[in-house]
Amino acid sequence: MKKIEWLIAALLILIGLICLTVSSTVMWGTESIETYLKTFIQLCLWMGIPILIIGIIYILFLKKRKDK
Repeated sequence: MKKIEWLIAALLILIGLICLTVSSTVMWGTESIETYLKTFIQLCLWMGIPILIIGIIYILFLKKRKDK
């Protein structure tokens, strides 16, 4: 993929996270920047942990495959 395609993909993911954060903040009825940031960080962590685990497993799989 070209750099512009990676940029577009990253922007779409970021826009999706922002929309999800705004909707959850409004749903709970506490529309403050502190609640927004707390929710955004929690969403990023919950999204990042599985990606990190899958990435580690993938790297280990590639190393194991390369050794053979």
